[in-house]
Amino acid sequence: MIDLMYNRKYLSVEPIMDFDLEIFTDWIEKIAPIHVAVGYDNYNNHLPEPSLTKTLQLIERLKEFTRVRERKLREAWSQ
Repeated sequence: MIDLMYNRKYLSVEPIMDFDLEIFTDWIEKIAPIHVAVGYDNYNNHLPEPSLTKTLQLIERLKEFTRVRERKLREAWSQ
């Protein structure tokens, strides 16, 4: 998506899976989306989810450079 020459990119991070906060934030910023949706798995698949605290940290960082829509947020199933 970084190389996609389109100025209205939308990124959906659903279902969110565990990530490195610094690396993931940097990747998303380089993609330069106008909007990012973030949410947990709705189907009880027991994916390797990040903690709610970590997800909220990601959302706050993303809000520094793009709009964010918070979808289904909850404690990770493994917490």
